[in-house]
Amino acid sequence: MSRTLLAALLLAGLASPAHADILVGNYGGGKTPESLHAFADDANGDAAPIRALGGPASTLVSAAGGSYEANEGVLYVADFFGQAIRVYPAYANGDVAPLRVLDAPLLGQVRSVAIDVAHDELLTTNSGCCLAAYPRTASGTDYPLRSLSWGGIPGSQTQLNYPSSIAYAPGRDEVLLADSDAGGPKILVFDRGQTDAYAPPRRVLKGNLTGFGDWIGGIALDPGNHLLYVATYTTNPDATRSGRILVFADDAGGNVAPLRTIAGPSTQLDTANSAFLFGLAVDPLRRRLIASVQDGTLASGNALLVWSLDASGDAAPLQAIRGNQTGMLAIGAPIWVPADAIFADSFD
Repeated sequence: MSRTLLAALLLAGLASPAHADILVGNYGGGKTPESLHAFADDANGDAAPIRALGGPASTLVSAAGGSYEANEGVLYVADFFGQAIRVYPAYANGDVAPLRVLDAPLLGQVRSVAIDVAHDELLTTNSGCCLAAYPRTASGTDYPLRSLSWGGIPGSQTQLNYPSSIAYAPGRDEVLLADSDAGGPKILVFDRGQTDAYAPPRRVLKGNLTGFGDWIGGIALDPGNHLLYVATYTTNPDATRSGRILVFADDAGGNVAPLRTIAGPSTQLDTANSAFLFGLAVDPLRRRLIASVQDGTLASGNALLVWSLDASGDAAPLQAIRGNQTGMLAIGAPIWVPADAIFADSFD
């Protein structure tokens, strides 16, 4: 049986259940390096991490997000305050040196990274404003293969302003970015191979019907079911925040309503004024959706929440990881990693 077929069977639920880990890093303040923590896929409540990556040799400062890549068996970690993308063995534990580091000055404070294995590319942002494609194995001060410019440059039609999260849709060969400007939150969709630095997006998902509210914290794709998950929130008059996760078709564009919404008091997505819904990841093996809630003031406000990918309405999470033993403070976006390296296919 080919690995591709095995992956398809597992994702369709036709094989025995597999296990996975949930990883998340702490943003920190940029002065004291933080670790990337891994939790068991069945962790719940005040659970201690099963391993932690960090220390002087790791050079990791602030793990804002990242992506698992199965062909090489590695993690691509977006180091926000370290202004780099660091690559580690997927199951690294302790003070492990990176396999390579991309720290080109153009990167700036990177928050999100996606890997396109078919075209051997690393997709991320440059200088907090722009979309860039690097060779997948880029390191040091390598230049991007190509980039799309800030939308504020005269003649630029990209509409790029301050992208916060990135995802790659392999079936459509598209790059999706969560962004925001004076007109509000939006999702910009570009052809991955776009070479015109000033070209407009293929489509834009934006408007009052979308339910995007004040800010999009993160996006994630379920490519097998052609769905886009969007983490967003609205700030209330008393400064608390009402969070929700919206589900769209992955080819959605314009001012359209979501197919379904996860929101309500049981979801634990509503937060105090010091916290907000931050990032998303999809676990394709167990068909789970993982969300992170970031609180930079109260450790107890940080949480990893897990639902079925089919969840809708005021659904309580199947798992809610939070508490003193977790070591979470001002956490970044979650990263899904299979507990056993069984694939040679890429799942983001």
